[in-house]
Amino acid sequence: MANVNFVNATLRLKYMDGYDENNEPTFTTKSYRNINNTHSADDLLAVAHAIASLSSQSLAGIAKQETHDLS
Repeated sequence: MANVNFVNATLRLKYMDGYDENNEPTFTTKSYRNINNTHSADDLLAVAHAIASLSSQSLAGIAKQETHDLS
């Protein structure tokens, strides 16, 4: 049976940047690395909204990306 070990996590905030020449929305992503695995989804959501409130751009999405080591 394989062992799964947490390595790190990244919190990604996606902002709507504006519109292109075809009137399609454009996006910008900001990444916050070295997120600890002890934080709950509710904690990360609260932090993401607090960070987004400091931006003039509209928040379009929040994602958590985890990396695991398999052995």
